[in-house]
Amino acid sequence: MDPLIDLQDINKSYGDISVLNNLSLQIFPGEIVAVIGSSGSGKSTLIRCINGLEGIQSGKITIHGCSMTDNPQQARMMRKKIGMVFQEFNLFPHYNVLDNIIKPTIIANGADLEEAKSLGFSLLKKIRLEDKAFNYPSSLSGGQKQRVAIARALAMNPEIILFDEPTSSLDPELAYEVLDTIGLLASDGLTMVIVTHQINFISKLAHRIIFIDQGRICEEGTPRQVLVETKNERLQKFLLRLKETS
Repeated sequence: MDPLIDLQDINKSYGDISVLNNLSLQIFPGEIVAVIGSSGSGKSTLIRCINGLEGIQSGKITIHGCSMTDNPQQARMMRKKIGMVFQEFNLFPHYNVLDNIIKPTIIANGADLEEAKSLGFSLLKKIRLEDKAFNYPSSLSGGQKQRVAIARALAMNPEIILFDEPTSSLDPELAYEVLDTIGLLASDGLTMVIVTHQINFISKLAHRIIFIDQGRICEEGTPRQVLVETKNERLQKFLLRLKETS
């Protein structure tokens, strides 16, 4: 099987600060990949480079065999197949929940209004917020806002969804709501890349876990290989600190 996402020798820096160092990674269709690592290790930068929110200094990124680095027109087309869920919810405060979900697909994809509404209501049912369709973001909890952000990403009919620490600003109970929603997507066959510190969650969901340290992939494998069997001292130290602070 050919990779859906293929990163080859990616280098990314901010001035003199190197963030990604000759990083290579392949992600296959339907795969759920979790990315872990300490703050500043390059996790969020990695997924922002995948969808073109950040440029790179060198290397090559291809999605479905289409270059994201050499062909701007191809890159614009492929970005429509990539959904992104950020740490902050980025909902439009002047739109109600339904409009937050459907407006982007109407504007970006030219979707029919009635079809978009039908899709919006079905997605709200999927994330168990159908009773909030006409509420405004200010009336929602943080967990509900993030679930709406997930529905908005799904409305674009993506093949890939990238999650950038989607529960980092939430308390444990609200984080569980969001994680449960992400878990529901696993059965849909979406390719997902999840940057997170929620080790217990990804140990059950992810097909593969990648540990990044100082902009390099230092360990990767199944959840058991990475979280239980690893001999990597740097990873063992990171996991111990997570356990102590959880």
